[in-house]
Amino acid sequence: MLNKDGLYHIFVEESRELLTGLEADLLELEKDLQNTELINRVFRSVHTLKGSSGMVEFAVLTDFTHELENILARLRAEELRASQKLISLLLESVDILKRLIEQRPDRIPESFRHEMLRNTESLKRYQGIDIPSENTPKRPVETKDGFNEKYINIVLKFRPDIYSSGTDPLLLLKELSEQGEIVRVRCDMEGIPAIDRIQHDKFYLSWELVLRTAKPLSAIENIFIFVRDDNTISLEDISSRFKEGVDLLYADKKLGEILEEEGLIDQHDLDNAIKEQKRSGEILIEQKKVDSGVLDEVLRRQQRSKELTQTSTLRVDTGKLDKLVNLVGEMVIGVARMAQLIQSSTLSHNRDLNDTLDQLERISRDVQEQVMRVRMIPIEATFRRFQRVVRDIANDLGKKINLYLSGTETELDKTVIERIDDPLKHLIRNSVDHGIEQPEERLKRGKPVEGSVWLRAYQQEGKIIVEVEDDGYGIDKERILRKAVELGIVPKGAEVPEQELYGFLFLPGFSTAKKVTELSGRGVGLDVVKRNIESLRGSIEVYSEKGNGTLFRIKLPLTLAIIDGMRVAVGSEILTIPLLSIIEAVRPGLDSIKTIEGKGELMEFRGEYLPLIRLYELLGFETAVTDPEEAIVIIIEASTRRMALMVDDVIGQHQAVIKSLDTNYRRIEGTSGATILGDGRVSIILDVHGIESLAFGKRRAKEGVV
Repeated sequence: MLNKDGLYHIFVEESRELLTGLEADLLELEKDLQNTELINRVFRSVHTLKGSSGMVEFAVLTDFTHELENILARLRAEELRASQKLISLLLESVDILKRLIEQRPDRIPESFRHEMLRNTESLKRYQGIDIPSENTPKRPVETKDGFNEKYINIVLKFRPDIYSSGTDPLLLLKELSEQGEIVRVRCDMEGIPAIDRIQHDKFYLSWELVLRTAKPLSAIENIFIFVRDDNTISLEDISSRFKEGVDLLYADKKLGEILEEEGLIDQHDLDNAIKEQKRSGEILIEQKKVDSGVLDEVLRRQQRSKELTQTSTLRVDTGKLDKLVNLVGEMVIGVARMAQLIQSSTLSHNRDLNDTLDQLERISRDVQEQVMRVRMIPIEATFRRFQRVVRDIANDLGKKINLYLSGTETELDKTVIERIDDPLKHLIRNSVDHGIEQPEERLKRGKPVEGSVWLRAYQQEGKIIVEVEDDGYGIDKERILRKAVELGIVPKGAEVPEQELYGFLFLPGFSTAKKVTELSGRGVGLDVVKRNIESLRGSIEVYSEKGNGTLFRIKLPLTLAIIDGMRVAVGSEILTIPLLSIIEAVRPGLDSIKTIEGKGELMEFRGEYLPLIRLYELLGFETAVTDPEEAIVIIIEASTRRMALMVDDVIGQHQAVIKSLDTNYRRIEGTSGATILGDGRVSIILDVHGIESLAFGKRRAKEGVV
């Protein structure tokens, strides 16, 4: 049995997802104010949230969503018309809901309650909506089926003396049938007394039925307006239970239950059928209780309901997944340890043992890959949150900007998605504020009035690529160079490669903004972006053309828990370099190493001179291999450049289970963690971005450049 805290935790998680979708639908509705399908989706989201809040006894949230539901009901009934001002108010309501679900129901600050009250009163008093006149042709309410259909469950229990009020219940049913299609009806005859006690002026029947209709709920309620006070009349919108016209609850019900519920048989018929050793459907046909055609139709609906409710997803606590990932990591280490022991023993030539070990390694890798996939989730929810960011900032700045999303189905590790949110927000704000010009300026440049920002995700060469691109000003490289000279980063008159020049944008305190605003210009943002991305073992590149826009390209690993690495030897140490960062491993030829004043050692590689980093010098290791011609050089891709790392030898490729050095030891510059080798030794995992910063920081210090 799920305890109350567990249920509340699930409610919060589901509400967050629901509000993300609600916000996205409102932003879409703002672009197409007459889209009735979107209006209905927004209404259903609020209605669902209201129902969920009732289950966890969150009365404040229930009341607030009820007020929202009333406004949205008027929109659905076309008593109000959507406008940008109304959408803005509804988005403010969504912001309040986001904050509200993070509160404990019994700890709502009074100031927050007043804010909620002001919001609902603003919506109630809202008058900026045209109410259609009698002569205004109503826009048909359509969906893919042609109607905005809903399913209403209606319970009718009338007083025995209802005839004395001049009301005939059968006429009410007839009027009800004219409002749509009665798809299910069950008549309760339990109240009928024995025949000798029946009174001709008394009414003994009651009904429960489901009406499929395109009419608003208020129109159905009006049928019973004169009998609701004295009789038991209830109406409930159960549209969420239906999909493609099929009741989803049928998936969990037995055939006999469905037939009884629809009034086709009674409990006595069902009990008799169960006594037989045949299927109940066959027996009921033999007993002529139901027609075979009717039974086939019910079975079809039941099967369709099962198909529609089948799901391949399961909500699992993140803590359990993390523990599973750790256990898989330990299993990988254990298999590697076993392989090491076998290879160093007299059993190394045992064919059966080696075959078994190979099979165990394959199974271990398959289990690891499947566990990693469990942690993978689509980036869509993260991307869609930025639609609101772009809308709000563009409105504040008086700009017109469209955000285009692609690759939203691309999957990343849950931890990566959570930590990429802030960097993307910085980049998008940067594009909207710095990148996109004001409408009048865009017209002068021959551009469309509306600016464009693209947010893309795709997989390439074992990495996830996320791009933020705009069609705005572009980056002024001359201004960056002037700022770099002003700050003493480069000497006056120096020639700086384009990528290295763009790299200055990510330095702390570096800003080319002409004025400081609330959004930017303080030199805070892009340095945080770079630091956060590199903490994910990712990298960021910049491409720009003045006057035609800028592209930020982020490269990220699929997961943070286990990586494919290359083991290399430096002296007595075994180091691990992430395989995704490696371009090639080569042995330097004669005269391939050059020393250039002011640039240090360079290595020629395919016509390009790369900085040579002697790892033993950089990390302070002792080694006998100091001649590059006797060493191996690993060519790696860092943030802004390629580099050549000099090592003693390459041992081979292996899977590295990442262990935190910060947690288990201490922070070591230039590393991203450690892994345990098959022989039990610890291997440091290099952080290529940290190695770049470490190497060139020391180099600049030697040259006296601050």
